[in-house]
Amino acid sequence: MVIYENGNPSVFQQISNDAKKILDVGCGSGSFGQAIKNKINGEVVGITYSEEEAKLASNRLDKVIVKDLNYLDFIDLDIESFDCIICSHVLEHLYWPQDFLKKLSQVANPNCKLIVALPNVLTISQRLKFLKGDFKYTDCGMMDRTHFRFFDWDTSLELVENSGFKVVKRWADGYFPLPGIRKYIKPLASYIDQIALKAMPGLFGIQFVLIAYPSGKEPV
Repeated sequence: MVIYENGNPSVFQQISNDAKKILDVGCGSGSFGQAIKNKINGEVVGITYSEEEAKLASNRLDKVIVKDLNYLDFIDLDIESFDCIICSHVLEHLYWPQDFLKKLSQVANPNCKLIVALPNVLTISQRLKFLKGDFKYTDCGMMDRTHFRFFDWDTSLELVENSGFKVVKRWADGYFPLPGIRKYIKPLASYIDQIALKAMPGLFGIQFVLIAYPSGKEPV
């Protein structure tokens, strides 16, 4: 099986330094959670379905829960105590991610920040593959064979907002293709990337990041 070690810089930047208790949903080996612990003076709890990942994560995090997220019962998790919940590249692996988020929104406290990161299945490189008739699953990446759901710019927003959360901020991470010349025009390339991502996030975005709070529960 694959042990997930990767972090997510865009998500990491959204974690407040004064956060006291964070839930990392789909924590993998716990390496990302460990980086978070080094940033904040607080507790990081992880959830993974894998016993192998849990063994590694337990040496890095304050607590690790081994559960299949598709059948997770929030009753015993004390979700109200968390002031930040991270779902970074995990919801696309669930059978019914909207049901998962709905359950989460019902028990999260009003001040709980939800950080969601989702891969964009319609990024330009993937669209070109689809146009060529190439729809093949892979062991990792955009077409990871463990992905049950796929999202674009619009449906990523719908997923979160139809699940009982209010999105207060969202953006796309990615770049404008500049093969062969990017290294020669680095400052300009960065500017072009920003313009392209703002104008057409669904085309040039590699991932979407959304910041949300439980709707109907105004943070205080």
